Amino acid sequence: MKNGNSFEIRAKLPGELTIHPGKHPMKKTDLPGVGDIVEPRQEVAFIEAMKMQNQILSPKKAKILEIHATTGEMVKSGDLLMTLEEV
Repeated sequence: MKNGNSFEIRAKLPGELTIHPGKHPMKKTDLPGVGDIVEPRQEVAFIEAMKMQNQILSPKKAKILEIHATTGEMVKSGDLLMTLEEV
């Protein structure tokens, strides 16, 4: 973690990650990127596991500081996905 206002989002299950900023492949929304402000419960990425799309949501309003993984990467439970700073 960077400081007292920073927090990490980690994978909660194994699967194929989609975290690339830009157009969401399944919805009419965009996935956020570094520098973007996200709202509580906003989708920041998703993991496909067993043909199911599992959303990864921001727990609070925050700015994305770093993205530590890439789209298409196979992640394991507990892998670091991104670092955010509460705003």
